[in-house]
Amino acid sequence: MRSPSFGSGSTVLDAFLYAIFAIMFLATPALAAQDADESELLQSFEKVDVWHFPVDYDVGYNNQDVIVSRQLIAQPAPAGKLCYIRFDLIRGEGDYAYGFKPPELGPSAPDEWGVWVKKRGTVLSQQRSVLKMNVLYFYVDGPKGGAANEICAHKQALATPQAGHGYTAKEWSSLIVRARLIYGWPQEGH
Repeated sequence: MRSPSFGSGSTVLDAFLYAIFAIMFLATPALAAQDADESELLQSFEKVDVWHFPVDYDVGYNNQDVIVSRQLIAQPAPAGKLCYIRFDLIRGEGDYAYGFKPPELGPSAPDEWGVWVKKRGTVLSQQRSVLKMNVLYFYVDGPKGGAANEICAHKQALATPQAGHGYTAKEWSSLIVRARLIYGWPQEGH
C-alpha cells in the first residue's frame, strides 16, 4: 500500500513540523513549571539564580527535640546578591516551627533561620512531629530599574511562613550551624 505523497519536500516539511511539535511539547512543562517568585524577580533583574537546602526531621516520642539555627552559604559565591529566602513546606505534623528568629527572642543575622521540632506522644500513642521542607535562596543580579531592589525587601517582609515569619516556638538555638547550599531547584518530591 502506498502512502500519499505531496512531493519531494513533504518529508523535510514533515520532519520540520515534528521537530517543532517536539520542542513545544518538551518546552511547555518547563515554561509552565517556572516559579512565580522567579518570574516576578526576572521582571526586575537580568539574572536570578536559585539555590536550595532540604530540611527533613521526623521526631518520635523517644527522640530528642530538634532546635537548630542555620546560616547557609553558596559556594562558589553567586555573582549577584541574596534577594529573598523562601520556605516551602512539604510536610508538617505535630509540634514544629520554622523561619527567622522573632525579635522577642533577641537579635540575629538577616540570613539566620531556624527550625524547632518537638517530640510528643508516649509509648502507647506513638505520635510523631515531622517537618519536611525546602528552603530556597534567590540570588539576583543586574537590576532593570531603580525600584528593583525594593522588591526583595517587600517579598521578605511579607508576614507569611513562606517568607520566614512563621517561627512560633519560644526557644532558639544560640549555636549556629553553617552549611552549603545546593545549586538549582530541588528535585520534585524532595
